[in-house]
Amino acid sequence: MSSRSASEKISGSVVVLVAGLIADLSAAALFLISPETRNWLRREYFLVSLAGLLLFAAVVTLINMTLSHRERISELQDEVQELTSRLASPTSHDIEMFRAINDHASPQASFLVWLRESFLVTRAHVEGFQALERMIEFFEREPRGFDDGELNDTYQSFIGAGRDLVNKMTDHMWYEGEGLTRLEVPREWERTQPERLEQAIREIGAAHECFISSYDAFFLATQRKRLSNVLSTPPR
Repeated sequence: MSSRSASEKISGSVVVLVAGLIADLSAAALFLISPETRNWLRREYFLVSLAGLLLFAAVVTLINMTLSHRERISELQDEVQELTSRLASPTSHDIEMFRAINDHASPQASFLVWLRESFLVTRAHVEGFQALERMIEFFEREPRGFDDGELNDTYQSFIGAGRDLVNKMTDHMWYEGEGLTRLEVPREWERTQPERLEQAIREIGAAHECFISSYDAFFLATQRKRLSNVLSTPPR
């Protein structure tokens, strides 16, 4: 219930009820009090009416404040419940999953450092590309994912972005160099297929950015779920 809806309800049935009650009490009081008091009330009718209106306004304000506080308490209870669910202890499966992911794809892994700091959309080291491909294939063998729904969504986005980057590099890059040690967008495309070259640069660049952002989002989610803390705890 919003504060506005509470006010509307008060200004309807509650207002009519309180106004009727005040009118009934006023009428009854005129018959019970002495003639002198009734004469005084007639002379000071304006002040009496003003006092009644102020009392009525105070009652309505108090009811509004009470309803508003109850609404806020309900919102705080919902927030506490949500925070409690976020801080719930991760399952043993999720702990083992995160350990395996960190073993294969920690932020300090050499191929991830390359992807973050030295990646070029037109050329790639075969060693780094193969490490990325092996990582994605390893994670794709585990279809279950994480028990935590929110964490699993970020994990699936991370794996999907990695697979997309591998596919885009495979589509647009050829093995080059002595011993085929690098992948490269063919240089002759600049002369013979400029549109395809532009497409390759655009698609590889977008896939790379998506992978890095989804990777960061996944590890941030593991921190919120307190999974990062398990790295300092020896496995059972």
